[in-house]
Amino acid sequence: MKPLCLRKRPSLTATVTLVACLTVAALFAWWVASQADRDLRKTLLGQVRLAARAVDVERIKTLAGTEADLESPDYRRLKEQFVAIRSTQPQCRFVYLMGRKADGTIFFFRDSETPGSAGYSPPGQAYEEASAGYRRVFDTGAAAVEGPVSDRWGSWFSALVPISDPATGAVLAVLGMDTDARTWKWEMAFRVALPVGLMLALLIVSSAALMAWRRVVASPKPISWRLLPPVACIVVFVILGAAALL
Repeated sequence: MKPLCLRKRPSLTATVTLVACLTVAALFAWWVASQADRDLRKTLLGQVRLAARAVDVERIKTLAGTEADLESPDYRRLKEQFVAIRSTQPQCRFVYLMGRKADGTIFFFRDSETPGSAGYSPPGQAYEEASAGYRRVFDTGAAAVEGPVSDRWGSWFSALVPISDPATGAVLAVLGMDTDARTWKWEMAFRVALPVGLMLALLIVSSAALMAWRRVVASPKPISWRLLPPVACIVVFVILGAAALL
């Protein structure tokens, strides 16, 4: 009777190599995701800063933050301007101007929505869900991107840029632009998929090449010397190609 063949257990070197590859892949994925999130925030904030430069400060000064603004030509002009801004930004869902009362209540001066629509905010409507990040923009006068934040309209990444009085430096209002959190996450996934996929492919090919090389080393020397250069060329080609694409 023939003896049973026992399956060999993975060697310590193979286990360590696998754990190291997974660790490198996880750290690389985290780094790429962080970089993608940072780039998206920077891009969104840049768009809002450009829009804020086009807003006439004198028009904002005429607004009262009440329904009386509906009859103001400055309010209507700002409304048209924000509707135009939103139409040129396909990833944008809301464009709005917020103010803050003496008691700290944050409210909407106006937004880009059609009156009567589900997302419309009339002038003077309090934004009760305003987070500490929104208030910080009013306090410090520094632009920021908040998110994901949730309110009665959904979940968003919001770019906030203060608009100050040139004469006094006081923050008159904050211009905001919202991007749906789901759209943001899909964009993140799109940006992360390619580099992480290439890195995983690189690790797999490199590990396979290393294992093949170890088997070649254990074989007769003439075969080792014939196979070693092609394996080395494959590894170098994969590394250089992945680096160029990344």
